[in-house]
Amino acid sequence: MISLYLENSIIGSLFRFFSTYFSTATRPTRFLLTWLVIAQVALQAFPSLRFLHRNFLSQVTHRCLNSYYRALQNETVTSRSLRLQTAELACSLIPAALQNEPVFLSVDDTTVPKSGKKFDAVSLLHDHACHTGKPYVNGHCFVSLTLSVPVLNQHEGKAPLIRYLAVPVGYRMWTKEQTKLELAGDLIEEVMPLLKDRQVLLFFDSWYAKSTLIERVLQYPHLAFICNVRSDSAMYELPPLPNGKPGRPKK
Repeated sequence: MISLYLENSIIGSLFRFFSTYFSTATRPTRFLLTWLVIAQVALQAFPSLRFLHRNFLSQVTHRCLNSYYRALQNETVTSRSLRLQTAELACSLIPAALQNEPVFLSVDDTTVPKSGKKFDAVSLLHDHACHTGKPYVNGHCFVSLTLSVPVLNQHEGKAPLIRYLAVPVGYRMWTKEQTKLELAGDLIEEVMPLLKDRQVLLFFDSWYAKSTLIERVLQYPHLAFICNVRSDSAMYELPPLPNGKPGRPKK
């Protein structure tokens, strides 16, 4: 009865969709991890695993809390594999008529405040988006990557229009072991093999317009980037072509 209910319900559709993320895990582990994702969707929050188990998971799966802790320790499912699966699903949404349209990548970062100081990798961060007079917050910083893919927006009686669907691919938490520029470069290099046959445009703000990231971006001939630059950035013209004469050419 429970199996029939799952197959013919919204929960069943969600279960089939999210279980593809954990295809490399064993069946029991895949069952627990999939329910863990559904619980986050249902409650729209993840303050702790205990919170999800107390308010949702214990009522639908009847598995103990330690079962979910053991499932999260599974080494076959990593944050990288989840990001790649999300990128593959996003690319599968592109219809055949739009296969030659460009796709967009967007890099940014966000700060998540924390009330305590004993969290792993928590530190004092400058939040430039904070307008409360206290720009420094205690918390975590996450670098994010979003993939925007073209889809057809059809209305009755009108020609179909192209719109872009933004899909968050994933996040990397800054832990002082790598800079945010290096984390952004790693996220981009993870998904670029999936986009090797497409024209890709990368967007980021002026903070990321630095050689550490730009040099890694330029290694892909089909990847172009659009960004802001700092107001104090120094920009130089290309040097003149050699004229075969010794010395510096006249200005």
